[in-house]
Formats: sequence, C-alpha cells, structure tokens
Amino acid sequence: MLRAGCQLLTQSTLPAAKTGSNGFALEFVRWRRKPRWLPVAKSKMFRVPERKKQTEEERTELMRLHNQYKTQLRSVRQFLREEVVRHEETSTADHIVLTPEQEEAEYQALLAANAEWNATIARERDQRLAKERDEKVAYVQERLEARKLRDEERRERANEAVLREIERSKTYITREGLTAAIETALANPVDPNFAIDMAGNLYQGRTSLEVPNAAPEPDQQALSN
Repeated sequence: MLRAGCQLLTQSTLPAAKTGSNGFALEFVRWRRKPRWLPVAKSKMFRVPERKKQTEEERTELMRLHNQYKTQLRSVRQFLREEVVRHEETSTADHIVLTPEQEEAEYQALLAANAEWNATIARERDQRLAKERDEKVAYVQERLEARKLRDEERRERANEAVLREIERSKTYITREGLTAAIETALANPVDPNFAIDMAGNLYQGRTSLEVPNAAPEPDQQALSN
C-alpha cells in the first residue's frame, strides 16, 4: 500500500531519501495483518481454534451481568408499552372510547360519506365517458365524410378517364376498317424526319429538295450596302 502524507522537514528521524523538497513524503508500508478480502490460508483452513476455558467465578459474573441487562431491557419495554396504552386511552384526538351506539352512528355516517363520494365519482365518470363518446362519434363522422369525399373524387377521376378513352376510341382502327386504314396510310405517306441548317431553316422530310427562302444574314446585308 502507498501511503502519502505531508510531514515537516524538521523531523530528524525521516530519511533524506524519502523526503522531497516541497515537504511531502512517500513511504511504502506493508499490511500489519492480512487484508480481509484474501481467503484463509491453506495451512489454517481446517484448524479448529481451541475454546478458552472460563473459571467458575468468571462464568457466574457474566451470567449475572447478562440477566441484569435482560431484566432492565424488559423493564424499559414494559414501561414504554404501558405509556403508549395510557396515551391512547387518555387522548381525545383520535382514540375516544365510544359506546356501541356511537360506533354504529359513526359507521353509518362513514357509509353515507362513502356513498356520496361514490356518487360524485360516478357522475364525473359518466360525464367523462359521454364527452369521450361524443368526441369519438365526431371523429368517426369526420373520417366518414373524408372517405366519402375521397370516393367521390376517385369516381370523378374514373369517369373522366372513361370519357377520355371513349373519345380516343373514335380514332381506333377496328378489324372492319383495317384495310381502309392501310390504303389511306399508303396513299398519304408521312415522313417525320427534318433538318435545320446553320441559319435556322427547317427542311421537312428525309429527301426534300425544297429550299426555303432564307433571309440574308446581317453580315451579308452590311457588305452589300
């Protein structure tokens, strides 16, 4: 164990090697006895200590002191017990001696107070349950209205989609009109290709030979002038 303590430099018995320049001293010491967290030594594990023998006079004196202590303690306990009983009998605050009729009347009064208290709690509970019921009904009604509105919006979107598909179905190619649609497509070819030159002119078709009327560029107008 390391024991640190502040000691005066004036102690002549302290070695110079254990004392610092600031007056503190460090000293390594051994345990004077075995620490209590260490187990019993193996050499003393099964040793039975010899019980010391008492003389007759010593045993008699110890018994006398023990009996005297027990007697005094019983006296104190009895005195305190009697004091408590006397205080309970003479107290006028909570421990009043009542007749059977008075006890019955007090019991009936307590029953009436308890019944009144139960009735008050029942009224408060009924009011609270009624309020919670109304809030729940309002919440359910609100949810139903919101669901009804969502269903109507969904139905309207479905109707719009159906009407849109009906309008688009007028241009669908049916089995009966398939031959006519093919002849119309062959008679009127459509070329979606186009090209744009540096001046921004648009040339429709892949093999178009038409050159649009290109506007003269600003540089060319300046040179011609």
